[in-house]
Amino acid sequence: MLDRPQKLRAIICGSAGDAESLRASGYRSIKVISSPEQTLGSDGELDPSLAMFTEFVLVYSEAAADLRDQIAVRLGDVRCRWAELPEQSPSVRQTHADYGTDAIVTAVNTARPMWTDEISRLSDIPEAPDAQTYETGIRGLDEIGIRMVRPMFWPIIGPYGSGKSILARQLAANFWKLHGWRTLVTVFEEKVKPRMRRDFRRHFCDHAHSIMTDEDEARADLEIEKALMFLRRPRRERLDAGRLFDRIEYACRVYGLDVVMIDPVNEIDHQVGRGESKTDYMGRFMMDLKALADDYGLIVMLLAHPPKDGTASRNSKGKIYTLNDGADTAHYGNKADMGWTVWRPFRDLGTGATAPTYLNIDKTKDHEIMGKPTLATLHLKGCSFVVGKTGFEAYAEIAGDSE
Repeated sequence: MLDRPQKLRAIICGSAGDAESLRASGYRSIKVISSPEQTLGSDGELDPSLAMFTEFVLVYSEAAADLRDQIAVRLGDVRCRWAELPEQSPSVRQTHADYGTDAIVTAVNTARPMWTDEISRLSDIPEAPDAQTYETGIRGLDEIGIRMVRPMFWPIIGPYGSGKSILARQLAANFWKLHGWRTLVTVFEEKVKPRMRRDFRRHFCDHAHSIMTDEDEARADLEIEKALMFLRRPRRERLDAGRLFDRIEYACRVYGLDVVMIDPVNEIDHQVGRGESKTDYMGRFMMDLKALADDYGLIVMLLAHPPKDGTASRNSKGKIYTLNDGADTAHYGNKADMGWTVWRPFRDLGTGATAPTYLNIDKTKDHEIMGKPTLATLHLKGCSFVVGKTGFEAYAEIAGDSE
């Protein structure tokens, strides 16, 4: 299993310890490279000690993938393959014996072409773990099979006063109580204290009414401290998309996040590039949010208002809102993994009671595991919504409200 000189193959690795393990397994043409610049000679061309080889095996861990890729570009990625040494315990990284000679030989001799994370055969793609699904904590929705997955991009669209924020805060509290998920909440339109704290206190004390004892409030505040983080707008400044993404990533790394609630997206300072349309910008913005969700395993809830023009007419006529009603772009529907719309008709139902909030679960990306799109009526009890009707019954009520 030794190197065959006629192949002129060299093995590149990142540390002297890895080089020792490879030599002990029978390999000879080995070079340790810990920075891309080490591939170059004094004249700026490829180092002569490397130029003589016709192919390379780059042996780097996944943590050093960026370094490995930069080296491959300099050496010529067509000539390169890559491999990882077998996993080993952090406490025993001393000699080749820790790896096992046979396992090292197998790893090197089955090295893969570059960029298999981008261009791959079916066999190059690792098996995906079984999808794990999670309940919302809203009983009527859980009962009909609505489930969340992670990561997930989740727009929630509705007019002012429709109940978007109430619903989103209820979900954030449910996430903590059911799954132990910490949520980052953006703060634009109202202060954390007193209003947000008041609402979250009721959720964490399970109080339907406003009367709480000092002990209730203290107990709720302890839960809020653990369950929530708040992203506030800098004083006398607007929060643009770049700062938003930077601060979310910081919070993920430092505090650990599971959910991000951007409420509402309309309050972000969206700086559209010259020559770029607002709809193209919003599509790019949402793709960046999806990438952020993927990178950190997040659920990203994006609350948005529809355009003001026509909102009163649509509400009064009892029309069904869809993701296409989001302002500036149709990308809400295209990019969503799950997408909801909420609205509340202006007039009553003829019974003296005000109309409920209507919920259109407009999109679920995978019907088999996330449930099927449906309609529901939501009734506010204290600070939380409870589900009334769902499916065709909810549709009949909504359709019956139209003129």
